[in-house]
Amino acid sequence: MLIAESVLRMTLRNRIIVDALRDRKDLDRQFLIAMASAEFESLADNEWATAERLKLRRHGIRVDDPWSEDSELITERRREGQRRESVHRAMSKAFADRAVESELLSAMVERARVEAWDEIAPVLVDRAVVHEPVRDKEYEALRNERLGALLALDLSALAAERGVTLY
Repeated sequence: MLIAESVLRMTLRNRIIVDALRDRKDLDRQFLIAMASAEFESLADNEWATAERLKLRRHGIRVDDPWSEDSELITERRREGQRRESVHRAMSKAFADRAVESELLSAMVERARVEAWDEIAPVLVDRAVVHEPVRDKEYEALRNERLGALLALDLSALAAERGVTLY
C-alpha cells in the first residue's frame, strides 16, 4: 500500500510540474483529486482481477487426478492459493476505500504540491535572479543602440500611454 501511494504521489507531483512549467496551468486540486481517485480505482480493479485469476487457478487443481503429485502438496498449494487470493481481495478493498476517502486524496494532492515546489523552486529562484551583464567591448559598443531602442520604443509607448508629451 505504501509503495502504491508513493508512486501515485510521484505521478501527481509530475503532473503538477508539467502543468505549471510546460502548459502554464494553475494548480487544479479537483482534477488532481479525481486523478488520484481514478488511479486507486484502477489499482482496486487490478487486484480484484488478480484474485479472480488465482481463484480459477486454484479450482483447476484436481485431487483425484491419477497423474497429480501427492495430495498433501496439492492441499498446501490450495491453501497458499486461498491465502494469496484473500490478500489480493483485501488490497482491492483497501484501494477502493482510498478512492473515495476525500481527506486522504486531498492530503496526497497537497503533499504532491509541496514536493513539486521543493523540486522546482531552486530552478525558478535561480532563473529569477538578475545576473549582472558581462561588460566587455561588445557590451559597451552596443550600449548606445540599446539605450536608443529603450528611449524610442519603451519610453515613448509609456509616455503615450500616460498622456505625457516627450520633447
